Parts: sequence; structure tokens; C-alpha cells
Amino acid sequence: MAEIIMPKMGDAMTEGKVVRWYKKPGDAVKKGEPVLEIETDKVNLDLEAENDGTLSDLSAKEGEMVPVGGRLALVLAEGEKEPEPSRRATDKKDSIKHTTGEYGEAMEMKGPRVDRAAAQPAAANVVAMPSAGGRRRSSPLARKMAAEMGVSLDQVSGSGPGGRIVASDIKSAGGGQRPSSALRAPSPVATGEGKSIAVTAMRRTIAKRLSESIGPIPHFFLTADYDVTNLLAMRVQVNEALGVKLSLNDFIVRAAALALRHHPNVNASWSDDAITQHGDIHIGIAVSTPEGLITPVVRNADQKSVADIGADVRALAEKAKNRKLQPNEYQGSTFTISNLGAWGIEEFTAIINPPNVAILAVGAAEARPVVTAERQIVVRDRMKITMSCDHRVVDGAAGAEYLKTLRQYVEQPVRLLL
Repeated sequence: MAEIIMPKMGDAMTEGKVVRWYKKPGDAVKKGEPVLEIETDKVNLDLEAENDGTLSDLSAKEGEMVPVGGRLALVLAEGEKEPEPSRRATDKKDSIKHTTGEYGEAMEMKGPRVDRAAAQPAAANVVAMPSAGGRRRSSPLARKMAAEMGVSLDQVSGSGPGGRIVASDIKSAGGGQRPSSALRAPSPVATGEGKSIAVTAMRRTIAKRLSESIGPIPHFFLTADYDVTNLLAMRVQVNEALGVKLSLNDFIVRAAALALRHHPNVNASWSDDAITQHGDIHIGIAVSTPEGLITPVVRNADQKSVADIGADVRALAEKAKNRKLQPNEYQGSTFTISNLGAWGIEEFTAIINPPNVAILAVGAAEARPVVTAERQIVVRDRMKITMSCDHRVVDGAAGAEYLKTLRQYVEQPVRLLL
């Protein structure tokens, strides 16, 4: 018999949640066939059977949290019988004691299973069958998108495993457009109405990491007001010349990365024994998802063009919103950027993302009256950027020097193209 256990997806993961079972005890399974969906602090993924056989001994119910290495089910080979209850309880305790295993190691190496809707052509007229409880089989993101877009799951053909409805199916059914949260008014809540919302694995991890950051790390904040008139004009020209749609943040990411070349003390990490100045520059980009905040990483950002950075950011953001990021795509940043300009936020402070020692909080670019050196009032596009610094590593003068270098790249944007 073979065990299906909760895999370890990243160093910080200690437990995962069983979202749904695709099979029930006694069902035949084949190697590579999805058996259940789990939720970790970063991604949702399907766990597959490692052997042919019969599913047995489901050790966790839907919605239950299971520690890494804990048994989820057994797959019995032909002729094998389910273990006796007393033996089963002992085996279960033993399996939970181990935090790694053959299946967990395999999942760590290969990462989440690629959605078959993206890997293979969808079968024509495949309709998702209802689950045992009468609900259509669908992913959490697909259900959320369907509710936001007013799409009925009963009218959607599923292209996922076994006819399961995935996000791309909802997107197609809704005319290919995802709803814009910035333009959609929030649903009203009746006066006095309250509800209890279960804490997701991602939200629990966010709470833990922020508590570890704002308490032990001595934060201080530096704000600079940059003139981005020339940068906005160059962005328009670059988009027209390349036929792409780069965001202002793509240019800020490259500017921040190039500035870090001059200030290795900001591209660093703190430990009790040493301060590590990293040789590579990996920029984490804060991305908001329905479950919470995650920071996919643009690797070697200083060595990439603005167009390459833009392509990376769009691909990573889409993966993040669909909970399809691989561990190496959200771990290992050396510096972080959080941008709330799209929400009209002029200025804010951000909490440092350990083990980074600094984070940039980027506000909205807006036209403002400015007094020139000749004491004339002109209208210029301005943007406020606030850097949160870990005072154990970055002193006030060091942080100010970094923002001074960053100003040169932002206000003289031709440097970004060299």
C-alpha cells in the first residue's frame, strides 16, 4: 500500500487544508490521477496518486487542516486489504511525526500540477458533473469569478480534470473579461448583518510574517517626492514603439534594481551572526489576491529590460491570482516594492518583508503645481515614494543615499534604457 501525505511546499509551510476529495473510499485510482485538492499558504493544487490501486482510509475531511507529512489517504494495491482500525491509528500517528516523505519530496521538486486546461486542448462539450453533494466540481477561483461576473456554473463546460470547471472556463463564458475590482461597486451589507469568515492558510501566514516583521524589526521611514513628467512621456513612447502596454511600475522596478547596484547595503539581509549583502538583485512585487497579499519575485531585475520586467510581472501576477506560483517564484527576494498608485493612494508606508531590509511604497503619479528655481509656478507630474528601512542594517544616511540614486533613474529615465 502507498500513502498520500500532505507535501511541504516551501520552507515556511507547516500545514495544509483539504479543500475537496475527487475520489471516495473504494474508488479505483490510476497513477497520476488527481485524488484531492489542497490549499497551502500560497497555492491551491491537486495531489495525484503515485500508484494504481484502490483509495482507502481517508484520514482528513474537507475543510480540515493537516500537518506537513500527515497522512491523507492510502492507495491499496490489488489484493491488499485496508489495515485494521488499531493499526491504522498507529500508522497515522507515525506518519504525522514525519515532515517529509517520498510523495512530499516529489511534490517539492515538481511543484504544483499544471492545470490540464492550460496544458492540453479542452475536450468539446465537456460538462462538469455534480459532486456527491450536488454541487458542480469547480476550483475556488472559478467560483469566485463566476459570482463576480454573474455566470451560472450550470451553464459552463468544464475543461479541467474530470470536467472540473476552472478559471479559464469562467473567463470564456463571461466574454473573456475578468471583472475590474476598481470599477465594481462593493455589494451592500444589510445593517446589523455579521458573519464569521474562516482564516485561510494564506491569511494565517500573512499574519504570522507581519507579526514577525513589525515587532522585531526597527522600522524607520524616508519619503521622497519625484518628478515623473519625463518618465510618463517616455512610457508612452516605449509602448507605442514596442506595441506593448508597460505599466509605470515596470519602470520603477527597473529603476529600483539599477539603484541597488550602487547600494549593496540596501540589497541585504540581517541575521544575528552576519549581514548578508546579496550578489544578485531579486525584486519582490506585492500582488493582491482574493485570499491576501503575495510577493512574486522578478529575478535578476537589474539585468532585464523594462519590457522583460513587464512580461515577468504580468505572468507572475496572473499565476499569483490563480494560486499557481511555484515556490521558486515567490521565495528569495532581496528587495520588495509595493505600489498602491492604481488605487489613488498618494502616500503610504509598507511593512518590511523579511529577510529583506527595505521596501518601497509607491504612491500615485499626479499632476501638481510646482514652484521652479525661477520662482515660477508650473504643472508637473509628481510621485511620492516612501522607503521603510531596517535600522539594524540601513542607517538614515544610507537610506537617503539610495533614494537620491533612485531619483536620478526616475527623473532622467533615459538611464533606464541604457
